[in-house]
Amino acid sequence: MRVKKKYLIEWLLIILSGILIYFLVDNDAFLYKDPVAQIVSVTNSKATKTEDTYKNKDMTTEQTLKVKVLNGHRKGEVLTAKNTFSKSGGYDQRFYRGQKVFIKFEKSDGKLMAMINNYKRDVYLIMLCWAVVVLLFLVTQIRGFTSLISVILNFIIFLLCVQLDVKWNINNFFWIFATVAVIFLALSLVLVIGFNWQCLVTFSSIFIGTTLAMIIGVVAMQVTNDKGVHYEALDFATQSPKQLFLAATVIGLLGAVMDAATDIVSTLFEMKRTQPGISRKQLFISGQNVGKAIMGPLVNVLLLIFFAETVTMAVLFFRTGNSIVYTFEWTMSLGIIQSLISGIGITLVIPSASLLSSLVLGGGEK
Repeated sequence: MRVKKKYLIEWLLIILSGILIYFLVDNDAFLYKDPVAQIVSVTNSKATKTEDTYKNKDMTTEQTLKVKVLNGHRKGEVLTAKNTFSKSGGYDQRFYRGQKVFIKFEKSDGKLMAMINNYKRDVYLIMLCWAVVVLLFLVTQIRGFTSLISVILNFIIFLLCVQLDVKWNINNFFWIFATVAVIFLALSLVLVIGFNWQCLVTFSSIFIGTTLAMIIGVVAMQVTNDKGVHYEALDFATQSPKQLFLAATVIGLLGAVMDAATDIVSTLFEMKRTQPGISRKQLFISGQNVGKAIMGPLVNVLLLIFFAETVTMAVLFFRTGNSIVYTFEWTMSLGIIQSLISGIGITLVIPSASLLSSLVLGGGEK
């Protein structure tokens, strides 16, 4: 009876917290310096056909919107705004009644009007964060919050690192991100696993796998003199494109290697707890088998993430008449290199995680 009552209270608190958070975020316009408005009416014109020089066809529609200002000294005023959206939605979006948007004030023929800057998405983002926290709590209870704390701390450290790089305009900034990657690793493992033998073995195997993979990748690029690698294809690169690429690579590589190493080490430590008499050789072989089982799915996950990041630009390049080779060089080549280096890291961490775990655990319980 007590257990049922406990679960009932938990679910009640979860539901009430969700309703409260939604209400607060949905009515937080007063917190913003930029003007926020709610669309109170929408009038759509007749859609017209368009076609570009590459024979790409689309439909565009003009909207006349009435928006009510929700904050600032013009709070309560109803203004007119114009918007044009296409059926493809490549560079624009359609607005509906009830949506909240960020606006700017402008005068047209002596009449004050609103110009829509962007859609207000904080409600959806905050509710998604709430859903993540709730799921973590339901699945892992209190332990899930340590994972969440590590994510938040890593995010803060990353932002500070970027701000440091931007403020000081450091030339060799790759080493800053490499150092921060090690901090990410140590902080995440200590918070999630705790400072123990399992944490130390996991950290060591990840560090070895990541370092060796980066060395192999950099040496291969040096030997080939970066032939066919277009670092300038990086979006909005304001510093050395190659160093930006390497910084992004080491962070992505760390995530892939951490996933593989954590699975292997945690499995072997659990085997030792349940089978205290297991030998070093058996542990090493078991670690290798676990690695072989997860290597394929992990590499495919990397490729799927790469495809997801690339597909929009690839479609745009093909739509504008570019060849497959040109599109690959300018939208896919860097992602493929990062995926290959991450694949090397996953491959290398399997024997290192298996060997270190067997050496630590094989001689007795830890």
